[in-house]
Amino acid sequence: MDEVKVVKIFTSQDNLQAEMILDTLKQNGIPAYKKDADESGFMNIYGGNSMCGEEIYVAETDAERVTQILQEMGLE
Repeated sequence: MDEVKVVKIFTSQDNLQAEMILDTLKQNGIPAYKKDADESGFMNIYGGNSMCGEEIYVAETDAERVTQILQEMGLE
């Protein structure tokens, strides 16, 4: 089985922006995931939002296409 190298492609301002990005990537057939930009993940669970944003990760092979998508969204 081949290993997939993932890269951080973007840090969103908050959980809502991260979810919008993930949804757009999903619609374009690009797998991605997010994680808290800091160690206060409990704030996301308790308050529904992260204080320091969310990091978006994608496969390295998708990075160029994701950059284009983010630019089209006005985020890069």
